[in-house]
Amino acid sequence: MLGKSRFLVIMAVLAGLAGCSIAQSDDGERPANLPDFLTVATASVGSIVDIVPAVGRIRPATQVEVGVQVSGRLASVEVDFDQPVREGDVLAVIDPAPFQAAVDRSRAALDAAIATKAEIEAQRAGVASALARHEALAARGTVPLSRVEELGFEAQRLDASFDRASAGVELARSALEEASIALSHTVVRSPIDGFVLDRRVEPGQTVNSVMSAPVLFVIAADLSHVVIEAEVAEADVGRIREGMDVRIRVDAYPREVFRGLAGPVRRAASIENRFVTYPVLIEAEDPEQRLLPGMTASIEFVAAEAYGEIIVPREAFTVSLPSGFEPSAEIAAHIRGYYGLNEDDDILPRYRGAVMGALFGQARSGGMRNVFVWTGAAVEARQVRAGAEDTQNFAVIAGDLAEGDLVVVDARDPAFD
Repeated sequence: MLGKSRFLVIMAVLAGLAGCSIAQSDDGERPANLPDFLTVATASVGSIVDIVPAVGRIRPATQVEVGVQVSGRLASVEVDFDQPVREGDVLAVIDPAPFQAAVDRSRAALDAAIATKAEIEAQRAGVASALARHEALAARGTVPLSRVEELGFEAQRLDASFDRASAGVELARSALEEASIALSHTVVRSPIDGFVLDRRVEPGQTVNSVMSAPVLFVIAADLSHVVIEAEVAEADVGRIREGMDVRIRVDAYPREVFRGLAGPVRRAASIENRFVTYPVLIEAEDPEQRLLPGMTASIEFVAAEAYGEIIVPREAFTVSLPSGFEPSAEIAAHIRGYYGLNEDDDILPRYRGAVMGALFGQARSGGMRNVFVWTGAAVEARQVRAGAEDTQNFAVIAGDLAEGDLVVVDARDPAFD
């Protein structure tokens, strides 16, 4: 997490670039024949740059903390800082002697359990044979039945002992497998391809996996692909969209601009006093691996960007039907036919809503929007397609609007003056 003081300083600098529209300014002179109830703005060629500033910390896209699963003394550490490693490479070795001894004990216990099982199995065979002979002799009356019963009870006892010995063999085999696994864990291996970002142990150090899970190494993947966790102020979160283009700058390369793509806004807010930010993960490619873990990055989420386009104030989209506007013959004929009006019946102001609906429908069918233009003698409706926009202006990328046109941005109703 970045320090809040540094965050505020960088945010203040970047805020000067956020939401900027660069357009030709009007000369301030009002056209002589423009009605008093109309306010217009000149459509001019300019640029829109709408960005959301943020700061973030760079880290590898893939980073794994490597710990230990057994306790012991480190016999050796095989890698050093920044050393490249492949998956499965040995990072460190814990003294294997105690674990090898445990394996030897478990193997001996397994052998003893197998021998005990074999001994009981031989006893079972002997008793079963004796029982069969005594049953035959008892049938001829030469052996008392009590002896046959005694051998039967002995056979049942040995059956139970055999089952217990079989279970003992399985327990001993499991103990041997567990001891073997513990022995294999004395060799600490790299889980991924990458390099050693951090090494936190030295040979001879004792590690304990029981009290906690100590981190011995941090292995990072190739730095050609990095992630920046940007902190976005709550006022700007609503303007962030997944997949937005992102510009990234770092102090180490002040003249370089790195590119990235924004991920989704995470919901876990960071709150300090009344200052609230939300993390947004940004993925960036850096084939030259100049973006190093821990670097502070200045972030610009590009909400909108357009250069050399016709720029018009946003208020042009919110203007109601200006007084004195005359609908086209097509719209007038449609409304008269729909409402059963005569040719000489006035459409405005009574059917003002119908005229606005017709204008909206015509524009919407072509993916356009309406603006009103003062031609010097009348107000005309023009259809335009809006491109990039910020909080003040929008860029016209298609439609019937030219540089220098006077676009209506406010229209009062003279009846209420």
